[in-house]
Amino acid sequence: MAMFYGLFRSVAVFVACILGPATVGAAEIRVDPSRAAAAGAVLEGKIEAGDFDKFKNFLLNGDNAVEIYLASPGGDLAEAMKIGLLARILKLSTVVPSKALTNQNRDLAATRRNLKDPKANYMCTSACFFVFVAGIHRSSDDLGPAILGIHRPSLSENALKKLNLDQTTAANERTRATIENYLKVMDVPAKYAEDMYSVPKGKIQWIRNDEFEADFGGFIPELRDWVAARCDNRTDVERKNWEGLKYKTRAEHSAVERSVTDISRKKYEAQLNCERNVQDELALRAYDDALRKRNGEIPQSTFDGISPPPPK
Repeated sequence: MAMFYGLFRSVAVFVACILGPATVGAAEIRVDPSRAAAAGAVLEGKIEAGDFDKFKNFLLNGDNAVEIYLASPGGDLAEAMKIGLLARILKLSTVVPSKALTNQNRDLAATRRNLKDPKANYMCTSACFFVFVAGIHRSSDDLGPAILGIHRPSLSENALKKLNLDQTTAANERTRATIENYLKVMDVPAKYAEDMYSVPKGKIQWIRNDEFEADFGGFIPELRDWVAARCDNRTDVERKNWEGLKYKTRAEHSAVERSVTDISRKKYEAQLNCERNVQDELALRAYDDALRKRNGEIPQSTFDGISPPPPK
């Protein structure tokens, strides 16, 4: 756990470096209507200063969740990293919108999550990426491949106006070091830091389907083998038959289902149910543990927010 609190301190310095005066948070955090009461949350809209406190208060003052659905075009990177660190400590799963095959499916997905502005928010890009990778189980919704994008982080205009060239260079170096450390802790391959720094701020590099499946889909690496040993009783042939099923067309999906036996189907369904139960169990246990330790070995700043010094 020490590495998380070290990262909190790094992010606090990062915040002090790049942010101006705090603004009212713009993202909305609410109960996910598509799940059972209090089991899921939705974060929708641009992430701004103050949203970490809203997120923390939502989770720790009665509306605990095991999963968070992210519909955001990005925003404040430092705030997103703080949200992500708390999400990982609380062992939340993260879900992002997907490339629905039709406008009707997209509208249904937005309605299901009660999105207020799906035109602007039906994606997870920029700073939202840093919240998404914090999930212990990472996925898109059940309509298709993820809409997940990255680009080059940058200092705020207010910060740039106050810094000379040498200070700007140093701030950029600290920002990159913090980002690389954060992504390492979140089990993200190093190539994504390189990729995001190759994309200009006004552009988006979309994560390809094969990249998502290889580097993000499912449980994080440190949990993957343990969960598989606990939940997956399929044979190698049965696994191959179901591989990539969630991203197939309806016709392909039906063809795969017809090609497998009832026993294989039952094993697959049992595996998915077991994995969902593991996600819930880990998050609920972490939530209870966080409440017990709120005034103990976990620093109070983790839950009460970080108040960095004002920019100089």
